[in-house]
Amino acid sequence: MIKKILTYPEDKEILTTKSVKVENIEEVKELIEDLKDTLHATDSGKGISAIQIGVPKQVCICSWGGNEVVMINPVITRTRGNQNFSEGCLSAPGKFKMVPRFQKVWCTYMDENGETKEIAEGGRMSNIIQHELDHFDGNCPLFEE
Repeated sequence: MIKKILTYPEDKEILTTKSVKVENIEEVKELIEDLKDTLHATDSGKGISAIQIGVPKQVCICSWGGNEVVMINPVITRTRGNQNFSEGCLSAPGKFKMVPRFQKVWCTYMDENGETKEIAEGGRMSNIIQHELDHFDGNCPLFEE
């Protein structure tokens, strides 16, 4: 089901809440479908975290170049290089900002079937992953008063 995407500063209290780890994959099955539906309904979204629809759980979807990855409890385990990316955010519509990011990240996570996975991504997908994980800490570089 398509959900309302919360925006900053109107929904600041929720969007700046830290997300908790998922303990049981079954508790987020419907959430994952809602995130997919919501992301696919946007014109330009490349990623979405559960907190952006008001659910403080460590679940996100990252999508770039035809590759869509559902990540539960993701952790960046290694990084390489630095670069700046122009970022936007579904929760800060119309805003863009140059943000320093790692050029490549290695990440472990659980997929929507509960399997532990590891990926290594560079370029824009690396940027998207880092942005979505920022949301887990209640942060987004585009949230400014």
